[in-house]
Amino acid sequence: MFHEENNQGATILVSFLIGGIVGAGLALLLAPQSGRKTRKQIADMAEDVMDYTSDYARKMKNKIA
Repeated sequence: MFHEENNQGATILVSFLIGGIVGAGLALLLAPQSGRKTRKQIADMAEDVMDYTSDYARKMKNKIA
């Protein structure tokens, strides 16, 4: 039962992350600014998401082990 609840929570978190990334990406693409600045913001956001995801995965791995 604990495993199933953990999996559902992770699925919800990933869904929110993906939704947030898509929304933020669309907002950046539709914002009136230079292409260079937009690409930099997208790259920075992607790096932040990767760092957060790695930290979350490490915490879940430690919690399970």
